[in-house]
Amino acid sequence: MKFDKTNFKKNIVKITPEIARIHSHICGDGCVYRTREKRSPGALLKHKRKNIYKNEHVIEYDNNCKELLEEFKRDVNIAFNRNPSIRKNRIEMKGAKWIVNKLNLIGKNSYNWHIPKFITNSSKKVTCSWLRAFFDDEAHVSKSHKRIVLNIVNKNGLKQIQDLLKKLGILSKLLGPYKYKKFQSYHLNIYRDSLKKYANLIGFTHPKKRQN
Repeated sequence: MKFDKTNFKKNIVKITPEIARIHSHICGDGCVYRTREKRSPGALLKHKRKNIYKNEHVIEYDNNCKELLEEFKRDVNIAFNRNPSIRKNRIEMKGAKWIVNKLNLIGKNSYNWHIPKFITNSSKKVTCSWLRAFFDDEAHVSKSHKRIVLNIVNKNGLKQIQDLLKKLGILSKLLGPYKYKKFQSYHLNIYRDSLKKYANLIGFTHPKKRQN
C-alpha cells in the first residue's frame, strides 16, 4: 500500500514492523535533534521570507553493521516513502519533524526514551520487530556465560522491554544500578532457559550476534 503522509499525520495508519524497527533503532543507536540552517536561494525565490533561517528536525542512525544500515534505509523507504543515503556508517534524514512528532521522539535521549503505546499495544509481530531492532543495536551476546545482556542507562525503558519479553514468555532479570565515572547504568539479562525462546521469537539480524 502506498504511504499516505496525510493519514499518517492524522494517526490513520497501521503501525507496521518497519515503523517499529525505525522507532527502536532511533532509541538504540540513533538520535534526533534540531539544527538551524539557511534557506536555499530557490526556496526564498518561491516564498519570500523575512527570516532566511529555518529550524530542521534531523533523524540520525549510526551503525558499523552494513546489514542494519541497509535495513533501516529500506524500512524508511517502505514506511515513509523516503530514500536516505548511507555515508560513513551513518544515515541522516533532515526535514523529519512530522515523523519525529508522530513517533513520540521529540526530546528523546539515552536517558528518557520510551516505547509508546501504539507499539506496546500492537501485534506480536510489531513488538518482536521493535525488540529485535533494539537488541541488534544494544545487546551483548556472551556465549561463554550463556546470556544476552542489555547495558543501558534508561531504567524505565529497560522495564518496558522486560514487560514485553515477559508477554512473550521470555524471562529476564533487571540488575543495577552500576555506577561508572559520570553515570549509572542497569543490566537486563536473559539467561539459559529463555535464550531458546528469544532465538525462536525474536532473534538477531546483526550477523555476529546471530552467530553467537
